[in-house]
Amino acid sequence: MQPGQKLTRALRALVELVEDEAARNPAFAQRLEAVIADLPAGTTTKKPSKSKDSAEDIEIPDVLKAFQEKGESEFRFWLRDFDITTLKAIVKTNGFDPGKNSQRWTEPDKFTALITEQTAARLRRGSSFLPPKSTDSDTSES
Repeated sequence: MQPGQKLTRALRALVELVEDEAARNPAFAQRLEAVIADLPAGTTTKKPSKSKDSAEDIEIPDVLKAFQEKGESEFRFWLRDFDITTLKAIVKTNGFDPGKNSQRWTEPDKFTALITEQTAARLRRGSSFLPPKSTDSDTSES
């Protein structure tokens, strides 16, 4: 058991003991009330502040749409314009790295390669079930 847990248990037991004594002894309860009256009414715990680079604050672009519009080579150059925080947010939001290997990466080129590869794979997914694209536009029946 961790020391913090031991302290929490000991303090809870102490509070229970004080409550029991206050219930049995009215003089003790009055003295306890006088001591507690000086304490502030409620305590608030401060939530940890989010870092300035949190994923919620970053506008994440639609990489699937951008890939379709730009093509693979231009898409790679487009990704280079983003900082490392945005690239990490793109990977996390789209689920491009389920093994979370990229969490320790610091090189933008690795992220660019991962995002490009995963985006292309997502867009190819299911394409084998579609009919082939026709090159002739005059194949309509008469």
